[in-house]
Amino acid sequence: MPTEYIRSKGWDFKERGNELTITTCPICGDTKKHFYISKIDGKWHCKKCDAGGTLYQLKKQLGDIEEVIHPAAGRRQWKKPDPETILSCNRDLLADTDTLDYLDGRRITQESVKKFKLGVKTKDGEKWLVIPHSYQQEWANVKYRSLPPAERKFEREFGCRSVLWNHGAIDRNPTIIITEGELDALTLHQNGFENVVGTTVGAQSFDPEWVIALEKTKQIFICFDSDDAGQKGAVAVAKRLGYDRCKNVILPVKDANDYFLKHWKQDFDRLLASARQFGLDGVITCRDAVDILRCELEGGEEQRGIATRWENVNRIISGWKPGDLVIVTALPKTGKTTFMLDITRSLVLSWIPTLFFCLEMRPERLIRKFIQAQYQIENPTLKDVQNAKVLLEKVPLYFGHNFKFQKVDDVLDVIREAVRRYGLKFVVFDNLHMLCRGDSVNERLAQAVLGFKLLAEECEIPIAVIAQPRKRENGASEIMSAEDVKYSSAIHSDCDQMIILHRNRKASKSKDIKYGMASSEESMDPITLVRVEAHRYGPGGETLLYYSGNHSRFEQLERKDTMRLAGKGASK
Repeated sequence: MPTEYIRSKGWDFKERGNELTITTCPICGDTKKHFYISKIDGKWHCKKCDAGGTLYQLKKQLGDIEEVIHPAAGRRQWKKPDPETILSCNRDLLADTDTLDYLDGRRITQESVKKFKLGVKTKDGEKWLVIPHSYQQEWANVKYRSLPPAERKFEREFGCRSVLWNHGAIDRNPTIIITEGELDALTLHQNGFENVVGTTVGAQSFDPEWVIALEKTKQIFICFDSDDAGQKGAVAVAKRLGYDRCKNVILPVKDANDYFLKHWKQDFDRLLASARQFGLDGVITCRDAVDILRCELEGGEEQRGIATRWENVNRIISGWKPGDLVIVTALPKTGKTTFMLDITRSLVLSWIPTLFFCLEMRPERLIRKFIQAQYQIENPTLKDVQNAKVLLEKVPLYFGHNFKFQKVDDVLDVIREAVRRYGLKFVVFDNLHMLCRGDSVNERLAQAVLGFKLLAEECEIPIAVIAQPRKRENGASEIMSAEDVKYSSAIHSDCDQMIILHRNRKASKSKDIKYGMASSEESMDPITLVRVEAHRYGPGGETLLYYSGNHSRFEQLERKDTMRLAGKGASK
């Protein structure tokens, strides 16, 4: 919390209602009590140097927090499109009367064609509109859009950087308009709204670098398409950029380009003036709640929640929904981390952005397990890692790892910021009890569990947390229950689902014991019981998986094997 953080820094401050006044600004050094910070949400502002932001941004600026990392962070070398090809396509368009007539029908002027170097190219007998993207006065990427009468399709240059169209407008303007696409942004630009940028990767995607670039923008108008997909995208972008500075421009037609076929600048000025902030975060109407339930019951992929790649497991977890807190526990060496990393692997390969925050294992070790599971190899070589790099540069997988994190609030702040920046849909935290070591463990654990639950609700994503069991006198012979988790009362009451993994311990071979040899085989049976012990919204249940330790992955058993093992009492 803000007050706790300020006390930890040793700053002189005074409390005034819900606001703290800091004597000395930590940013500019002013000592006239011009630095203010909210006790409620941690937002701060110095009226001397005009710096401001969130509590997370303050901690980061002062070096108290490190970044969540992507596997390929800092190593990507972006390709750049050929400038001569862009200019050649532009010349071809200026000589192509049919394409110019098409653009004129969309109210795209020849002046804009020249200024933004729009072009045309022919591929496989079809014409494509060429839309270059620039970044810091260099060409960064090229979007290709098929032209009528061909079916509408889009392509981009492979390996080039994703940037906002007209990205340079961000540094020049305190207010920015964001449109869903380049031609919408270009239409606004040529009608006098030069403070416009356009997304280049679709309504449902917003690059983390764009979030960073817009951090200092004071006001943002989101002018996405008026259809369901566009409005869902607008809400998602506003959530990541901050509802407090975003307004929704709702068009009476599908998109901005359509709007300017029959309207003018003064009409759009009135639309901007009437734009409203997005719905209050955390408060919805009864009608909206009914609509959400209806969509869930209609069974769309998104409404079914987060699923694993094992159908038998999906039947008992019933999909992890936004706001769910899932506790995963098992005896040591059962495979808790591997189980959740295997789930994470399948999610990111389905392009579901996921954060794996691990206090026990460094990112390079997790990546090793990822590669083992993906390519089913026991000992990845340098060549295997180099081949995997191509895949890892694409997938939306992020790692959190820092032994300096001792406070629950710091961890929650990092996860909250990562959700905002990277658009995360799922988070795994490993492990809860390591975070809560030290004095007053019971109290710290209760606060941590509640904090993760509230964060899941706030960010509208499911969060899975790995927890450790307490020591048992009977060892590993019996299957755990919810009461076997350390300090289980708080965990059991606040989680929405508890998953228990169990593998029977195997006895060493007699000849190994006789000659004092260490067995090379795993000490636990690979047959793994997956039991949903507590399920707030469903009956739970249990099923079986096969643990492949050499490949760091779990496999679904054939139905006949499951029935045979169940008949032998594998789950008793």
